[in-house]
Amino acid sequence: MAEITAYSGIDMANIAKISGMTKASSGGGTATTTPTIDVSGGTFGVVAVTVTNHASAYTNPNYSVSAAVGGTTTVVDSVVDHSLDTGSDSVSANMTFIDSNAATGTRTVTVKAQEFGQNVESAGATATYDISGVQNTFIRLKIVNSSGSDTSSWGGINELAFYEGSNGTGTKHPAANMTSLTEPSSNNMEVLTGHVYGTGYPAWKATDGSVNTQCWWPLSTAANNYYQVEFTGTVPEIASISYRRGNNDQTGYFRLLGSNTGAFAGEETDYGVYGPHATGTTYTIG
Repeated sequence: MAEITAYSGIDMANIAKISGMTKASSGGGTATTTPTIDVSGGTFGVVAVTVTNHASAYTNPNYSVSAAVGGTTTVVDSVVDHSLDTGSDSVSANMTFIDSNAATGTRTVTVKAQEFGQNVESAGATATYDISGVQNTFIRLKIVNSSGSDTSSWGGINELAFYEGSNGTGTKHPAANMTSLTEPSSNNMEVLTGHVYGTGYPAWKATDGSVNTQCWWPLSTAANNYYQVEFTGTVPEIASISYRRGNNDQTGYFRLLGSNTGAFAGEETDYGVYGPHATGTTYTIG
């Protein structure tokens, strides 16, 4: 549609009102305060963003998040999980996303804020992160609650597998379905746990390749509520995990830990908390 530049022969720039209505202003306004952010994670592409001035700078904001590397956009806001504040009537300071883009290099994440009722979005706050895998002789999945704390609530894993490629691709570990804690030995992988409920719920059931068999089920103390694998040959770099929560699991969260000694006495690397996971669904992490 052509732009109207005059009305009844009078230049529009000189018209203040038409039919008693004042001409709209050309916009503008005060920009929303720029957020300050903390970015953590990157293992398997799972990244957490926290707006550290959320409580002090905003009343009812909306946040826009994106990430890019070398001119390639790797994350758009539509795939970002924006959590809600306690009252569930506004967004919280915390956001998470999974960056599964195949591009290599350090990513830059940009966060912008816009306070409700303000016309102008803030300038972007930026930070960087790197995508990384896990390469440890021992990998432990520690059952935790939603806040990441150890718990004695029932854990349970129906099926578990580790992959050297992202999104459940590449070499799989175990390569063959497990039939005991150590067999087949060609897998160069052994499994163990802090505890099992009984003989019908052994650790290897979580790696037997079937979602229709019994899961690993510990029913133990918080200290022993974990599932662990040991790579007995060449230690692979794990880029993704396939995980199916057991039907009797009460939390839906686990903390991923890695160690090269197996002691888990302070020397281990903490790769973060993953969840929530619903029962009956297989999740690919990474």
